[in-house]
Amino acid sequence: MGSILFQNARIVTMNARREIVHGDLLVRDDRIVAIGKSSEMGIDGAIRPDRIIDARDWIILPGFVQTHVHLCQTLFRNQAEDLELLDWLQKKIWPLEAAHDEHSMRISARLGIAELLSGGTTTILDMGSVHHYDAVFDELEKSGMRAAGGKCMMDAGDNFPSGLRETTQESLRMSRDLMERWHGAANGRLRYAYAPRFALSCSEKLLREVAEISANKGCMMHTHASENQSETKLVQQCTGKRNVEYLSSLGISRRRACLAHCIQIDENEIAMMAREQTRVAHCPGSNFKLASGIAPVVKMRQAGVVVGLGADGAACNNNLDMLNEMRLAALLQKISAGVGALSAQAVVEMATIDGARCLGWEDEIGSIEVGKKADLVAINLDRIHAIPSADLYTEIVYASRASDVALTMVDGKILYEDGEVKIVDGDALRHEGQQEFMRLSARSGV
Repeated sequence: MGSILFQNARIVTMNARREIVHGDLLVRDDRIVAIGKSSEMGIDGAIRPDRIIDARDWIILPGFVQTHVHLCQTLFRNQAEDLELLDWLQKKIWPLEAAHDEHSMRISARLGIAELLSGGTTTILDMGSVHHYDAVFDELEKSGMRAAGGKCMMDAGDNFPSGLRETTQESLRMSRDLMERWHGAANGRLRYAYAPRFALSCSEKLLREVAEISANKGCMMHTHASENQSETKLVQQCTGKRNVEYLSSLGISRRRACLAHCIQIDENEIAMMAREQTRVAHCPGSNFKLASGIAPVVKMRQAGVVVGLGADGAACNNNLDMLNEMRLAALLQKISAGVGALSAQAVVEMATIDGARCLGWEDEIGSIEVGKKADLVAINLDRIHAIPSADLYTEIVYASRASDVALTMVDGKILYEDGEVKIVDGDALRHEGQQEFMRLSARSGV
């Protein structure tokens, strides 16, 4: 694969000491092999990297880790507006998901992956729809992106199309087959995550079995929890328990579980998640858009809950821009928890090393350290909108934009550079995406 030397960069390592290094970064094959000065790396006229990149205007960070994404919904962008969660699902999203075929799912995933890479996201935790998840994994494998994900599981509840309804055994069988095909694929770059959609669409039997399988196979579990007041009230009416308490009672908890949203939660649930080391994915843009509320991120972090960030889906956010999520996350907590309650550095932690912890990948990614995977994002903040330079964390969270991303690398391979995603023809993908949505929309009747 060769070697690449980034020279003269500002390197935000996110290591345990949160060191910021002004110097050089050497990547060989899929690993980071040296950080510092070229003169100290043994690089001289006799030993030359395959490529040298002048990074004097760049901030280099660990690649962003998005802990909650729906690639299956990228084709639904701009189509489901001004609705709260349950109406949004029942009137728009579930009919559209039920209308997916293998090709539309593939194009939806391809669009989302291209957008994520162009914004510096290198790793995602993805929740699919009920069917066609092989197409998503196939696109992820081809793209070079790192991902955990799985088909969504829906074996109970009302008000969703027959095309999304499955029996408990069908759901478990399809998930098992996907896990056997894809868990550990692409030299470990892809992992399977069991993905029951949420408590209202899953039977108690399904949730218990998912928890048992996850423990036996070492797979993640990923579900929505306590996103909306109406949803939370329905869960309590049906189960006699609050949402997080109910999931925990069935084994959907501990370090293998990442719960998306966790907005409508109380102090007891926060303490429970901290005690059981359950992870949380915070999605501020989506929470704004669906009027779901403000997650108590500061309280969760103070209690010891690991919280990552995600854009959710393009259908409830309209973009997959991690830098925008970082800014929103910081601003929201100023309103709900106090102006200095969540620092810019803390937000960068959520987007990188804490995101890696949410996925159980912190030993390989999430920080720039010798021996770790070369998953990197370079941001060019030599821009009018970012001058004058100041604290780097502040620049990243409050002054940067997705358009400032200069380069995205996964496993030592450059997947995005100079405005171009390497794996796709952007013009052709835009055209195909528009045409595919028209076909899907006609099938759905939405």
